[in-house]
Amino acid sequence: MLLNRKLGALATCATALLVVLGLAAPADATEKNGVLELGEFGLYLNTGSTGTVFDLYFSDSNFTGEYFPGTSILVSNNTESWRNRDVYYWHFFTDTNYNGSHGCVAASTSGDLSPTYKDNIESAYFSSTGC
Repeated sequence: MLLNRKLGALATCATALLVVLGLAAPADATEKNGVLELGEFGLYLNTGSTGTVFDLYFSDSNFTGEYFPGTSILVSNNTESWRNRDVYYWHFFTDTNYNGSHGCVAASTSGDLSPTYKDNIESAYFSSTGC
């Protein structure tokens, strides 16, 4: 009988701990909401990783028809800088479907795009494979 009470108390404590941990766990990032969150790659309208941001959590093979959040400015061919808050490498391309000139940035880095990519990015994907 004492063993059953101890097991019951242990189960109750374990359940309470799981509930607390579940409530404290961070939510996944929400892409394309204009906020560069942990786990995302951002393409910025302006240099210096400033201005409005197009934030990606998932790969996107075609930026055509995508707008910077809260604006009427197309992302396609309108990016001047980037910031990678992801743990993965991000590869970006000057054409849709991951074609054209290929650039790549490591995790936890940021910078201005070189002349090859400035105002000329059309698609991007994340990968554990480096540049």
